[in-house]
Amino acid sequence: MPYWPSYLISLVLSILWNFTINRKYTFKSTSNLPRAMLLVALFYVIFTPLSTIIGDKLTAAGWNDYIVLALTMIVNLVTEFLYQKHIVFK
Repeated sequence: MPYWPSYLISLVLSILWNFTINRKYTFKSTSNLPRAMLLVALFYVIFTPLSTIIGDKLTAAGWNDYIVLALTMIVNLVTEFLYQKHIVFK
């Protein structure tokens, strides 16, 4: 399977997991759910194309798919956590 479809599947699963866990347990938020989901969607409107294009270019250049995926997921974890902490669930 090419890099980008497998990456998008893992990204969608990561988004659902992170949003649910962060909202319920990390930030214990009872804020407006549709607003929070919209803000997270806006984050991914920028993050998804950038990370998909960069990851696809790295794997085409010979990088191992799993290393690229691991690095991308680490960047996703850190940036999404900070975004949710300071913007979505402030």
